[in-house]
Order: sequence, then C-alpha cells, then structure tokens
Amino acid sequence: MAVSKDAVIEALKKVNDPELNKSLVDLGMIDGVEIAGSAVKVTVALTMAGCPLKSKIKEDVEKAVMAVDGVEDVEVVLTTMTSEQRARIFGPELDPMEGVKEVSHIIAVASGKGGVGKTTVAVNLAAALKGLGYEVGILDGDLHGPDIPIMLGIEERPVGSQGMLLPLENHGIKVMSTATLAGEGVPIVWRGPLVNKAIKEFLGKVKWGRLDYLIIDLPPGTGDAALTIVKSVPVKGVIVVTTPQKVAMSDVRRAIGLFKANNTPILGIVENMSYLKVPGTGEVMEIFGSGGGDKMAKAFKVPLLGKIPMESQVREGGDNGTPVALKGEGEAARVFKEIAHAVENMMNSSK
Repeated sequence: MAVSKDAVIEALKKVNDPELNKSLVDLGMIDGVEIAGSAVKVTVALTMAGCPLKSKIKEDVEKAVMAVDGVEDVEVVLTTMTSEQRARIFGPELDPMEGVKEVSHIIAVASGKGGVGKTTVAVNLAAALKGLGYEVGILDGDLHGPDIPIMLGIEERPVGSQGMLLPLENHGIKVMSTATLAGEGVPIVWRGPLVNKAIKEFLGKVKWGRLDYLIIDLPPGTGDAALTIVKSVPVKGVIVVTTPQKVAMSDVRRAIGLFKANNTPILGIVENMSYLKVPGTGEVMEIFGSGGGDKMAKAFKVPLLGKIPMESQVREGGDNGTPVALKGEGEAARVFKEIAHAVENMMNSSK
C-alpha cells in the first residue's frame, strides 16, 4: 500500500508541541514531508535552536508517523524556525537580546587553552559575587564541554515559556548550559553556524531577569563562541585565566589579542594552580613554574587579580556541586573573594 502525504499530515496533526499544547501542523512547525516508498522523512522547525523538548518532539513525530499504514521507516530532521515563522506563533519578534536587557554587567571568563581551570574560576567568581549580595547568573558558553551544571550541582532540565527558556538555579545562581539540554553523556556535535545561533539564543532568548552580573564561561581558544559574544552584547570586560607555565602564557596572548581587536576591555589576569602548600609543612611548591601571571599582567598593562593555589577543597567543591567560594574556607576561597571585590570595584568605578 502506497503511503500518502495526506495520511502522514493527518497523523502529525495529533502531535502537539509539549510547551504550547497545539498541533505541530497548526503551529506551522512541519517544514516538509518527503515519501520514498515505505520511508518517510519529516522536517520539523523548532521554535529555538536549544529547545529543551526537542527529544520528545522527535520521538512523538516518529511514533505518530510509524503508525501510518505502509510506513516502515521514519527519519525526523530538526531545524529552527525563521523569525517570520516565530512571529506567526508568538507575535512580532522581540529584540534578539531581550533576555539580557535587565543585566547590568556582562563579564566573560576566557583562556587561550584548555585545562587551566577557567570554568572553576568562572563558577567561583559567580559564587563569590553572590556572596557579596549580588544577583548573579552564569552562562556556560563552552557548548562542547559544558561542566558548569556539575560544578553547581544542577541536574534538572530547563523549561520553555512563550518562546523563551527559563534558567535553572542553585545556590541562588541562575544557570544556562547545553549540558542541561542534551542530558548526561550525550555528545554535543554542533558546527560553527549552530554554535553562533545557540550562543545568541542563550543570551537573548533566556529569561535571565534582573541580574547585577552575568558571568559567561567561554570555551578555550579564539573560536566562534567568543567572537559571537563580544559582537552580540556589551561585554563589560574579560577575565583571562592562565597557569604559570610558558605554554599557557603563549596561548593567553592569542586570546587577549582577540578581545583587544574587538575593543573588549581586559579586566585582568587570574593565575590558577599557582602554587601548592604541602600539608603539614606549609612548604610552597611551584609545580607549574612561577611568575607567569605577573609577566602577562605587566606585558598587557592590566591587573593581576589573584593567584589561586592548588587546594583539594577547590576540586572537591567542583565535584560535589558546592563551589569553594560559597564556604569561605581556605586560601583559595579568600582569593576568589578578592577577585570578586576587584571586579565589583571596577564595575562601580565605570558607572
């Protein structure tokens, strides 16, 4: 029995968008139906690239189409609606950066290379600023290696509301991350154009609400995410994280060059894994060398905001979802608070 397009469309009319509770067909989300014998390909245009319910939508479409007589194979392709398509559902398109309109200060945390503890610094900076009484959010801009939900003890998935995503929250800090959308262990294979689109939606189509600070944890290097952020929103400044060794400093220079080329202020340098105090003796061991952060700060005429020691409490806090800066115990926690105070002072003096 030949599969008819009308029968497929009729089946899809029974599939609702979980958020809007209306048929995908009525919402105009079915972007195409192709039939080749007993195989059917359905293209679904999602309301946003990072739709948290895309897995359910895909599963529901597959199930509905497989129930059509004669269908033996179903392929569901997910794309994203154009602004015109969204406008037909939600009305005139909002400002593309609507989500961050009530954010006072956007600060990016960057590094030239991976493995220097950039995310640890971003999370603990957010926690330290929260400890100072500010309303704080953190955007996990490292789309391919998102770790912030682990470090803040977040396991839930975000929900949507009127074409916007609602950030998750723990320790009083609002969070948005691809890890909360994809699920644990699911590989995130996004290429350049989709990375750019997702970053813009995480900024503009997330209901961040009123925030004093939005900290953006950038991926390592000088790729699409960093460029998209500095060109899309008014970033007040960038904190660059390095370790003391020469190879890290070489990459940091490239990262600083990217931000300077885009007229984004460098707030300062943070030297992570700066030294280790041997338990019991207090002896200081400079495992990764010394002086790198100081040299970098002097070379670019920016402050050295802090030297973070290697402490087991920092690792433990990241693993159990309670950043060390929240506890206020130990030398690392003290340094994170000093960095937060320095950022506070710089932002207050720029008003």
